[in-house]
Amino acid sequence: MLAVVAASRYSSRLCVVDCSFMLPKLPLLGAVLASFALNCAATPLTRCLGYPDDAKLAIVNADDVGMHPDLDRAAFRLLDEGKIQDLSLMVPAPHFAAAAAEVRQRHKAVGLHLTLTDEWQEDYGWGAVLPREQVPSLYNPEGRLWGSIEELAAHADIDDVRRELLAQIQKARDAGLTITHLDTHMVFWRIRNDFINLYLSLPKLTGIPVVLQLLWHPVAQQLPLSRGEQLRGNVVADSYIMQYNPEIRPQNLEVRYDGYDFAVRNLPPGLHQFAVHPAEDTPDARQRIGDIMLRLSDFQVWEGPEIHRLMQEKGIQTTDYQRLQALQEAINRQPRNCLNETPAASR
Repeated sequence: MLAVVAASRYSSRLCVVDCSFMLPKLPLLGAVLASFALNCAATPLTRCLGYPDDAKLAIVNADDVGMHPDLDRAAFRLLDEGKIQDLSLMVPAPHFAAAAAEVRQRHKAVGLHLTLTDEWQEDYGWGAVLPREQVPSLYNPEGRLWGSIEELAAHADIDDVRRELLAQIQKARDAGLTITHLDTHMVFWRIRNDFINLYLSLPKLTGIPVVLQLLWHPVAQQLPLSRGEQLRGNVVADSYIMQYNPEIRPQNLEVRYDGYDFAVRNLPPGLHQFAVHPAEDTPDARQRIGDIMLRLSDFQVWEGPEIHRLMQEKGIQTTDYQRLQALQEAINRQPRNCLNETPAASR
């Protein structure tokens, strides 16, 4: 099983059965899913990027960049070594400015890890980009962002959410960053229907693709959901794979590799994102970051040679979100495009 996250708004439990069994129970990601003939086949995304239909593509993206210097150093090291392809930065986080400077030095286009919560609170707190007077529903009584997505769901006004997300994008652009993709910290996009609708509207509004973080579903169940969003004009990867299991890793570090090994060995044709959370081992990181053991083990996996050797053996090629962002802009201009062509018309 590729995902290890508990209940979501789409399903009360993880499921490994055929996707056609599970999907009728899911609420819509978009209206097109009501009439879309669901199947578990690969989507046309690889073909849109100039690869054959049976190509296996991967993007390895480190998120939480800008939160802590020891996380940032690990992510930039993996990027510089060519062991990951992308980063996503947290604009409200304490070290965003330093991380943005590192990005500019490398002339690298990056993603944004849109952030509406602060799980660290008094230990390592931050607020929104906009002041409390402009987005009051996003602040807790202590003057920080809410500490959990449950609190965010209970208090957030959707207009405040929209203003803040656009402000984070604008602040990153003002910092000289070229933005290639948007994802969400603590997967907040799925906590309410209005959050879902807002998040999935951002590609047309901004020209930046979003990441469909469906990590609680196995890959086969993600493919038709991703296809539905592609038909709506959103350039999303075919699946999203994240091994976030901090309650297991300290007791069984072999899990750090086994999960990724399983994912790589069973990856179907298509374009798939691996979301990773690397960190360097320092006393400050161990003191401040509650899930540091998971982050250290993620760094060990992706810094080492084994996973990259396996990807090569399985014929998995890597790409980055800059190509998807260019495709998103092209699709925004042209409603009829490679993502909504029939297979016969695209050959």
